[in-house]
Amino acid sequence: MRSVSNEQIHIDNRSLTRELSHDIGAVVPGKTVLLYGSSLVYYTSLIVMKEVLRRLPSVAVVDGANRFDAYGLARMAQIDGRDPLDVLNRVFLSRVFTAFQMDGLLTRGVEPFLSEAKTKVLIVLGLLHTFYDEQISVREAEKSLAGINAKFAGMKKNGVSILLASEKLIPAQKQRQFFDQRMKAMADDVYEVSSGPYEGIVWNRQKRMLAR
Repeated sequence: MRSVSNEQIHIDNRSLTRELSHDIGAVVPGKTVLLYGSSLVYYTSLIVMKEVLRRLPSVAVVDGANRFDAYGLARMAQIDGRDPLDVLNRVFLSRVFTAFQMDGLLTRGVEPFLSEAKTKVLIVLGLLHTFYDEQISVREAEKSLAGINAKFAGMKKNGVSILLASEKLIPAQKQRQFFDQRMKAMADDVYEVSSGPYEGIVWNRQKRMLAR
């Protein structure tokens, strides 16, 4: 049985870099972290990506929302005094445009993708975007999400670290409105991201713990 603890933290961007990057990649192998909430999740994912690439040679990115910002990442690297082109060359990017492409890549094609990138860090942007498309039935979408969840569980056992960044959207069909709960169940930690009252980001961390 799992219990959930909540901790709301107000942080500036420098603290965000330190806190979130500590939960990804080289520090905690085999962990899934979800950034969920406002569109700032994608900016936040760039901060984490930049920090992971400071310590690891490469990352694999699956973009289902067309939100990977190469210019933004290059600009962050430049501000840090790093070679922007070198940083971008170590990002292995695959864009998907349909739920079937997302399912196929994350359930059958992910190992070759990670092998090509020579990394154990997977970043998925906009996991649910394609599953809100009514071209895929609710039943098929549920089956795909269950398969992705099972695949992630196996990958974590092999030491793969996964970062999910997904903007909160309201699907047209009510039957799809629980999909975000399916996604949250995939994560060990959930960071609910929103804009703060000052320059920075407010996030609410939900830690999942096994209850004894």
